Amino acid sequence: MARSVAIIGAGQIGHAAWQCLGDTAHVVTVHARSTPDWLSGSKDQFWPYILDEQPAPETEVVFDTIAFDAADIERYDPDRVGRLVVVSSASVYCDTNGRTLDEAAQNGFPEFDGPITEAQPTVSAGPETYSTRKIRLEERALELFGDRATILRPCAIYGSHSRHPREWWFVKRMLDGRRRIPLACSGDSKFQTTSSDLIGNFVSAAIERELGGIYNIADVFSPSVLEIGEAIARIVGAEVQIEPIEGYPDNFVGRTPWSVPRPFVVDGRKAIDEGGLATTEYEGEADKAVTWLQDLAPADWRTAFPQLAKYPWDLFDYAAEDAFLGAV
Repeated sequence: MARSVAIIGAGQIGHAAWQCLGDTAHVVTVHARSTPDWLSGSKDQFWPYILDEQPAPETEVVFDTIAFDAADIERYDPDRVGRLVVVSSASVYCDTNGRTLDEAAQNGFPEFDGPITEAQPTVSAGPETYSTRKIRLEERALELFGDRATILRPCAIYGSHSRHPREWWFVKRMLDGRRRIPLACSGDSKFQTTSSDLIGNFVSAAIERELGGIYNIADVFSPSVLEIGEAIARIVGAEVQIEPIEGYPDNFVGRTPWSVPRPFVVDGRKAIDEGGLATTEYEGEADKAVTWLQDLAPADWRTAFPQLAKYPWDLFDYAAEDAFLGAV
């Protein structure tokens, strides 16, 4: 059945949803601050949308990619929106000792027995952190919409049109002609990857199958940082020597956006099984993201990728890398 669908936000997740829903009979509109370049041929399907300035859409399906707290959910009238699909985060999970990603620097990195399912305990709802606000968002969505709420918990998202492309850590080095790339934690870190296309495909399935509840969205396998680097090198066509190093050097040499001291791997089988989705593996899905980065190659990457620019260490300290590599 064709439905009216409003996509809120025009980043990589909004783009992926647009691509997946564009081939369906649904009537899809994109609501964002400004018209994204990828929508240039369909400007009649763009609606300016700034929180607290424009009214929230009233439509059969809302897919909100930018909601961060309960107030963002309360803008939607459950009598005027048929289904609410909203992006949360796998960061909401905590281990048996209450340790989380948000507070890992203070309390230690969380430790899980295996891939994290939707049954894993989460942080409590509240205003304190990104994750506690996301839980507050989830709870409000379920209170207002019941089984008409679909909650998505992705992890390290990748895809084209991202403002946080972790792949840039490798791609820029390869474009800059770096031939030796050190990796902290021996390159063994596993921080679950999630293809933006997988998110888009699941949203389409959730609409068609009327799927409600909470779903992890994750690639079927979680590659190590070493495997990510090797995959990107093949896509770029770069000959590089990847050099694993133990632990975290004091000067952050080899520390990538995926580098974690213990695995953070998410089980996405529920979404795959109930959504009827094909399983996805990193290298095949990352090709579009890496090619997009190669073509874009922004001279001012900090402006292009503001979330990457917020990392608390220099992602491209080549002088420190050269000094380290010269000493080993």
